[in-house]
Amino acid sequence: MHDQKLSQAVRWLKNRRSQRIELSVPVVVHRPPSDGPQFYEATQTLVVSAHGALMALTAMVATKQRLLVQNTCSGEQQECRVVYVKQEQTGPPRVALEFTRPAPSFWRIAFPPADWAASA
Repeated sequence: MHDQKLSQAVRWLKNRRSQRIELSVPVVVHRPPSDGPQFYEATQTLVVSAHGALMALTAMVATKQRLLVQNTCSGEQQECRVVYVKQEQTGPPRVALEFTRPAPSFWRIAFPPADWAASA
């Protein structure tokens, strides 16, 4: 049983497009002006990858919704879409965002995982 769970986990990790890293990066998330009422929320990432990030957002967002995320440190901005929203028992929901195009340099990581270079 344990071996079966382990092999499923290994298969799941191999299917990832790029490695995930637990990293707190200050960002501002907002809705594009053409997509409805504006909101701006300053938050921090929980996990990042070459393809997006996981963060807690208090703003109400929905799967497939288009958003813009700005790296507060660099000022760089990327378009993304919401791919997952998980309501937590306490605190704000966890929201997974996927970049419309892979952006491995967006997070300004000095030594990114090797598979991030292949994502560019």
